[in-house]
Amino acid sequence: MFIWWYNNESDKIYVVKYQGLIEYFAFNNPLLGTGNPLYYTHMRQAWSYRFREIFVSPWENRWMHHMNRLMLLRQIWMQMEPQWHNAFLPFDAAKWNLTDIKNIITPEGESVGVSFAFKLVYTPLYRFQFAENNIMIRVRFYNQSVTEQSVDKLYQYNVTAGEMKMDFVVNKWVWNMDRVKQFVAKLQDAGFNVTLPQGESRLALWVNLASINMTKLSLAEDDPETIEGQSTATHICIENNRVNIVANKTATEQEHPIEILKPVIKLGFANETKTLGGFFRFVSNATVNYHNGTTTIVPVKASYIAAGSHMRLFIGYPYFGNGTLEHDPSIGVDTPQTSPSGTSPGETGPSAPQITVQTPTGMDDTPVVIGGTLIHLFTPQLMIALVIIVSVFAATLYMTKWKRKTPVNVVGTG
Repeated sequence: MFIWWYNNESDKIYVVKYQGLIEYFAFNNPLLGTGNPLYYTHMRQAWSYRFREIFVSPWENRWMHHMNRLMLLRQIWMQMEPQWHNAFLPFDAAKWNLTDIKNIITPEGESVGVSFAFKLVYTPLYRFQFAENNIMIRVRFYNQSVTEQSVDKLYQYNVTAGEMKMDFVVNKWVWNMDRVKQFVAKLQDAGFNVTLPQGESRLALWVNLASINMTKLSLAEDDPETIEGQSTATHICIENNRVNIVANKTATEQEHPIEILKPVIKLGFANETKTLGGFFRFVSNATVNYHNGTTTIVPVKASYIAAGSHMRLFIGYPYFGNGTLEHDPSIGVDTPQTSPSGTSPGETGPSAPQITVQTPTGMDDTPVVIGGTLIHLFTPQLMIALVIIVSVFAATLYMTKWKRKTPVNVVGTG
């Protein structure tokens, strides 16, 4: 959970909460919901019972009058089904460690920012032990605008001083889809003429976006893990599209796709008449690193649904086998002193990046400055960044003490 605010909008705070990961099917099948199968909808979640309902039951009906074939089909299914994990891995059902805070140091020995990471280290959930030490959120913020560059130079992104940059990393995901392939292969080896529709499995990162009036924040203290239930947000702008999120449509509608037309997709908090300062944005591509040393760039999809004064956002990643997926969301505020940099290479002026930072890769969490000029400044942008980082630790402390039933004030003053 990340909580932050803009000093010039001190009556409200912004909340981004990472809910968890959902594996979903991307088969082009009418029973899995209408629309583009590459986008996440709850109808496509990769539960074993859902797969049986959509695919196995029709096969059973086909061989209903051939008892030996029917029993063999069910026997193979019963062998494979217990190997599935649930479709949803909730992050609040896992233990996360916060790594040490590290200064991001230039070759001259000066600090240009700080970095740290949250690592999933334990989960008691059945068949999710593969996720332990394999899921991480790396976090960085800087005291000036910088250009971040991947090790292989396939990816570049400009980060402002009013922005907290995150890398979401998933390593060695165990796919239910691989169990599907094994199941179908066993059926084919047994002489069954069965095929699956063209398609694959995908992984969705579920993120809740909320904005809360400061006067209502105390109402969330009794149950901080459902803080978005106190959200007072009315709209979120997806690029130039203003979406009303007041009504809860999660039980009546399917998720709506977000058209990915830009290198960076921005979701800005808003009300009926204007855009507010806070934003969440993500890059429209992700990288996948494989153990043989190769790296590929993969497209990212997204969908959303109004969930009662907050938005549920689902960022979809393609099947990446046994590789390591890395994606780049960020949070922050737009101010008169800053403007979103996105991937614009031609920025000029006081916020133009002067430092280039090589981002970590895999389960590493240490960025490296590889060139540029350090600008000594302490600006409103840096104050915003400091507020963001303090808010992160306030939320972490708040959650820790809440677990121990010890009251703590989440909002600082001054």
